[in-house]
Amino acid sequence: MNLKQALLHNTGWKVITMLFTFLNNIIIVRMLGVKESADFFYSLAVFTLLSTVLRIGLENGIVYFVSKKPQQTKAISLLLLLVLATQTLITGIVLRFFVKEIVGYTFFWCVVFVMSNVLVYYVSAFYQVKRMYISLNISGCIMVLCQTIFLYYLYYSGINVFETAVNANNRNNLILIISGLGILLQMIFLSFYFYKKHKVDFKLSASTENISKSIFSYSLINFGVTVLFFLVLRTDLYFVEKYCDKIVLGNYLQAAKIGQMLLVFPGLIAGVIFPFTVNAADALAGKVAFLCRLITLLFFIAFISFLIIGPYIFTWLLGKDFNLMYGIFLASFFGVYFLSVSMILISYFEGINKQLIIFWALLSTFVIIVIANYLLVPIFGYLAAAVIFSLANAVGLIILLITFKKETLLDYKEMFIVKKSDKYF
Repeated sequence: MNLKQALLHNTGWKVITMLFTFLNNIIIVRMLGVKESADFFYSLAVFTLLSTVLRIGLENGIVYFVSKKPQQTKAISLLLLLVLATQTLITGIVLRFFVKEIVGYTFFWCVVFVMSNVLVYYVSAFYQVKRMYISLNISGCIMVLCQTIFLYYLYYSGINVFETAVNANNRNNLILIISGLGILLQMIFLSFYFYKKHKVDFKLSASTENISKSIFSYSLINFGVTVLFFLVLRTDLYFVEKYCDKIVLGNYLQAAKIGQMLLVFPGLIAGVIFPFTVNAADALAGKVAFLCRLITLLFFIAFISFLIIGPYIFTWLLGKDFNLMYGIFLASFFGVYFLSVSMILISYFEGINKQLIIFWALLSTFVIIVIANYLLVPIFGYLAAAVIFSLANAVGLIILLITFKKETLLDYKEMFIVKKSDKYF
């Protein structure tokens, strides 16, 4: 499968999945209301942070080394099983003793949710190496569709009987159970399916090289990058939660979630670029520039559309209490765009093992967000947090662009000005 086919298959199915996820989110917000949904999604942010820390960037290490050394597939898989067992134990300890935000949730299902989200990245890494985007994405689409249908049924038929059946304390806990169980079943299926399709890779003779040291060295740097990326996306939520009320937080969380959904498309592109770049970086530079131009065009169209329908769409979809979302989303929109282009460049640098430049770009962004939010959000409120998000991500993108130009000798206009020839990509 070539790059164009991989992009089409990966993005096509993921866009469908994203639509179901968006419907899923609307149903959850309708079920919980603005205040309960704020607590729920804030707790999910805590769980996601934990899963991000646990992964230590290992998923990209899997892609990088399995692509370069397929004979090490079995050794890497066995190493991964040991890592998963250790991570499950760590998750249990952390959730039991250190995380206060899980009050009201069942401990077992919290562990299932966190580890299922860790598994998503590990299993997906093997599918990326083999470019099995269709199998990976169809299963994800089916899982989210089933979850959406089930939540829709609960919303319109009453939820109390189901709360009693699972011995849950509240609606938030039930939704967490549904989400975690769905992801876990999908990952179990994908693991067995991959093994069945690629048994021969697990029988290849591995070299005597100790792959553990290499994969962890690569992954730990990537881990720093992953944590910084997570913090760039969510640090502003901490300041909004600290200095604003629940109504504002609920609005800000939903605006942030929609912004993160806009990052799905560039994230899909980045996920395809990375494994292709590992063994063919020079041939990919021009295509990376084209994809940055494509992202720019799509965000320009999205921005114009949002200016027209934005004042009405959020209250219509989520309810009258979400009347602050338009201003929040407008102020953070360009930050989402800058971060989208950065994601494309980040995937390229990961493929050529130049992760330190990614680390410094994201660290600069994070430091600006923290300092500016600390100084300005207590004075100017939630809109200051949204504007800071945009400006900080502009700085991070500039750092990446300067390095990309040095590596590829491509001019900056190649990254943003659409060409007539682009339609022939």
